[in-house]
Amino acid sequence: MITRLDGVLQWVVRLVWLNACWLALTAAGGIVLGIGPATLAAHDVSRRWMQGETDLPVGRTMWRRWKRGWMIANATTLLALALCGALLSSWWLSRTLPPIPAALTQGPALLGLLLMIVLMPHLLWIAGQDDDGPAPRLATVFTAALAVGVMRPLLTLALLVAVIAWPLLLIAAGVPGLLPVCGVSVPLAASAWCLHRTVPQICPSPTPERNPSA
Repeated sequence: MITRLDGVLQWVVRLVWLNACWLALTAAGGIVLGIGPATLAAHDVSRRWMQGETDLPVGRTMWRRWKRGWMIANATTLLALALCGALLSSWWLSRTLPPIPAALTQGPALLGLLLMIVLMPHLLWIAGQDDDGPAPRLATVFTAALAVGVMRPLLTLALLVAVIAWPLLLIAAGVPGLLPVCGVSVPLAASAWCLHRTVPQICPSPTPERNPSA
């Protein structure tokens, strides 16, 4: 019982510290240019936790990953926001058009928004998957995110629920003050766990090192 309680407390401390580092790195990028790299870095730490690396230095690891993934994370995030904004604007402006042109505009716009909803949960973890090699191409990130989103709808739904439901649950429970404490870290850890369980090659279990003297 004491061992389990100690394990729970350790995870609470990890999640609170992960959230604090995410907030600091988001602020370091001026929020707009910091939220994408901070989220990529936090997911990288969560992924390593799922691999069993629970003792890694969170702050130092996130800072290195934030710097290395700054360009691809911001390019991915800003392009996704620009596409969503353009699609929403097209749909909204089409309401003033005659019925037939409006239908011809609203249909593709709604389809595009649906595809963006499907691929957006996968963008940053795909962009930051190869943390030791060169950054992937932007087109590759979006294509891979769309492929995973369409081929694994349950995983996509689980990631969307993890990101949306947890903050809403805290607000509904009357404790919105916990949002700066664990509003981001819990969904990211839950997302990494879902990826680890659903697509194990993304978060492979660590293999024990061989003893050279054996």
